[in-house]
Amino acid sequence: MIRKTALAVCLSASFTLATLAAAPAQAANPMAVAFKYVTNVEKYGNHTGLLVAGRCNLYNAAFQNARAKGAEVLAYLNPTTRPDQKVCDLDERFYMGNRGNVPLWPYPSYGQRAIWPNTKLADIRVGSSWADHVVAYVERLMREGKVDGVFLDVVGARPWGSMAAYNTWSQAEKNAWTDGNVDIVRRIDAKRRAIKPSFIIVNNNTWDRGDSRGQVGEQYVNGVMLEHSAYSNTFLRNYAGKPFANRGQRRVLVIANSTEEARLWSRVP
Repeated sequence: MIRKTALAVCLSASFTLATLAAAPAQAANPMAVAFKYVTNVEKYGNHTGLLVAGRCNLYNAAFQNARAKGAEVLAYLNPTTRPDQKVCDLDERFYMGNRGNVPLWPYPSYGQRAIWPNTKLADIRVGSSWADHVVAYVERLMREGKVDGVFLDVVGARPWGSMAAYNTWSQAEKNAWTDGNVDIVRRIDAKRRAIKPSFIIVNNNTWDRGDSRGQVGEQYVNGVMLEHSAYSNTFLRNYAGKPFANRGQRRVLVIANSTEEARLWSRVP
């Protein structure tokens, strides 16, 4: 696995009785990120395990076997960023069958923005054809019934990658990004309410950009991922304790920087 999964904890409002009986003071369950490989996936095949499958291995039998034993499996998707090169057939399917078909972020000029090398920001604005496609794709995952939810990378109130140069954006561009991200989780949430209320939505970002504009997004997701965040960061520690869309399936994921920090994060109410 790409990440050190032993340091990952899942802060959740709903735990199995086995977990609570064994350690009532430890409000955490094991979580693994298997973006590339499926080694050790079977270790999370129980009623407290949560797995984030990658963009190319989602339909590997290891994940279905883990689900059959009680684990939750989330599908990795990145609605905000389109790769410049093909990653794999499954990833290409998400990107409209051909990544060249994905409309790009139009500011400050079309296709100029990126967060990482060899990628481009996609047009995630409210009403864009790409946003429509993402919602439809997630709806198909709900109806397909092979995953328990989605892990939406980067989706949140603002992008953080240094290449994005967010501080140079105009206020109108910042608002367009925030509003588009909020709208896409709102629409996905509406789909799950109608089709599969148990479907889980987690985004890898926060909904805070320094004001309240993005915070409305919190009500549409089961939780967020806090990735390699220091426990000493009071803001993020408090943020991890937010209710989000707490419908009995609150899922706040934390990848800690050390085993000791993982233990500390697990104590967040």
